[in-house]
Amino acid sequence: MNIKRNFKIIIATAVIIFIALGGWYINQSKIKSEILTKNSTRNITDMDGNTVAIPNNVTSVGTSWPGFCNIICSVGGGNSIVATSKTIQNYPWSIKIFPKLNNIVYPFATSDTNMEELIKSKPDLVFLRKGDKIDKIKEAGIPVIMIDYTHNNINDMINAVTLAGQVIGGDGVKKAEQYSTYYHEAIDKISLVTSKIANDKKPKVIYLSVSSGSWVWGKNMPQDEIIKIAGGINAASEIDGYKEVSFEQLLKWDPDYIFIDGDPNQSKLMKDSSWKTLKAVKNNKVFVSPNGVFAWSRLGAETVLQLQWVAKTLYPDQLNDMDIKKETKYFYKTFFNYDLSDDQVNKILNAQNP
Repeated sequence: MNIKRNFKIIIATAVIIFIALGGWYINQSKIKSEILTKNSTRNITDMDGNTVAIPNNVTSVGTSWPGFCNIICSVGGGNSIVATSKTIQNYPWSIKIFPKLNNIVYPFATSDTNMEELIKSKPDLVFLRKGDKIDKIKEAGIPVIMIDYTHNNINDMINAVTLAGQVIGGDGVKKAEQYSTYYHEAIDKISLVTSKIANDKKPKVIYLSVSSGSWVWGKNMPQDEIIKIAGGINAASEIDGYKEVSFEQLLKWDPDYIFIDGDPNQSKLMKDSSWKTLKAVKNNKVFVSPNGVFAWSRLGAETVLQLQWVAKTLYPDQLNDMDIKKETKYFYKTFFNYDLSDDQVNKILNAQNP
C-alpha cells in the first residue's frame, strides 16, 4: 500500500518538475528570442550616402531638427520620438496632434547638444544635419542618420520621408510609398493646368520670410520649384538660396503675389508705410502661408499641401476642382492619423494656433 502511494507521489512530483522545467525553457527561449531580435541590426543608407547599422526594431528616435519631427510623424513614428529641440514648442499644432512631443527631452540646441540628456532618453538612433555634434553622438554609441537636403528640391523631401519610413519600418514603409504617390499625383494634376500657361501670362511671385528681417527664397530651393510648378515666376530667381534682401530690392522686383512665411504682426517691414507701394500689397495679393504641424512653406512633409495651396491661390478658376480644405483633412488623417474639424482646418489655413 505504502509502495503504491509512494509511487504515485513520485510520478506526481516528476510531472510537476517536468511542467516547471518546460515553462522555464519556454520562458528562456522567449527571452533569448527577444534579445536576439533587439540586438540584431539592419543597414540603412542615409541622405549623405552613409551605410548605418540600426536596430531591427526601432522604437525610439531623436532628431536635432524639429522640422524633421514632421517627417517622422508622417510615417507613423510620432510616438517613437524621445528627443528633439525645444523649438518644437514653437509649433503648437505639432503638440496638439502629437501631445507626447511636449513631454520628451530637448537636448539639442543651436550651440551644443546636452549629451547627458540625450543618452538618458535612450534613442535607438538620431537624425542629424551638418553642423550638429555628430562625432560626439557617434562616440556615445548612438547610430547617426544624416538628413541633409543636398539637392534642395522636392525630391529631397520625398526621399526624406522614404528614409524615415525605412528607419521606422513596418507600416512606415507603406506610408512613405503612399506619400510619394500622393506628392507626384498632386504635381501631375497641377502641371496639367499650369504647363499650358504662357510665361508672359504667369504672375511674378515672392516667398518672403518676415520672422527676422526680410528674407527670400531664390533659385535652387524647394520653394522656387513649388512656385514654378504652381504656375508662377519666382521674382527672386536671381538670388541663389535663402538670403536677406532690402526693401529697395523688393520694390525693384515688385511681385504680383507675395507669400508670407512667419507672423506679419512681428514684421517691421509690413508695418512700414512704404510696404503699401508694392503692387501685390495694393492689389490685395499678399497671403500668409498656412501653419500646421510644421510651417507649410518650409522643409517638411506638408510642402505637398503648400504646393496645392499656392497653385489654388494663383489659379482658383483653372483649379476649381481642387479643394484645399478637403486635401488638408485627407492628409492629416492619412499621414498624421488625426481627424481635423472644419474649425481646425480653417485655423491651420489661416496660420492660427489651435
